[in-house]
Amino acid sequence: MHGQIPSDTVELPPDYRPHRTVNLKKDGKFPAAVQGIFVLVALLAVSAALLLGLPLGSGLSPAVTVPVTLLACLAYMAAHEATHGVVLQLLTRVRPTYAVRFPFLTTGNRAYLTRRTAVVVALAPCIVWGGVLLAALLTVPADYRITMYVLLALNFAGSAGDYVEVYVVSRQQPDALVQDDGDNINVFVPGN
Repeated sequence: MHGQIPSDTVELPPDYRPHRTVNLKKDGKFPAAVQGIFVLVALLAVSAALLLGLPLGSGLSPAVTVPVTLLACLAYMAAHEATHGVVLQLLTRVRPTYAVRFPFLTTGNRAYLTRRTAVVVALAPCIVWGGVLLAALLTVPADYRITMYVLLALNFAGSAGDYVEVYVVSRQQPDALVQDDGDNINVFVPGN
């Protein structure tokens, strides 16, 4: 099997061995990369709103807008993780696991994924919710645009860990298998 591109599987092929384990919250430069990307994307969103003069004003009181936006952010975070889980289950037929590890929500799975599938699963929420939230931003009443814009910014900034995971996965050899258990990205490669 060495050199061939494997397929997603529930059982690790017998000739595969552990190659690398990465924890994006603890290992080396990865936590700083995730936080840096989050801050950079958030700053870009704020800058875009200010420089482009986006019509984000609301006639609603901040006493309404702030709690509605905070609740919408919590709902979005759950939907983001659920999207990872739905895509994982659709592609692998393996039930995902969910966990709250403050301040993070995580999705895991015991399947071994190809690099391509791992990238699709990692980017699915950003792409799906990016489209949904952009459409909502363009169609909701003016009083709710600020909430939609915050959600759209959170979608792209909050996917920082997903972007770093894509970077880690894409740097592995083509026949690698990846298992994301919600805490660690485990990479397996054919043994010699």
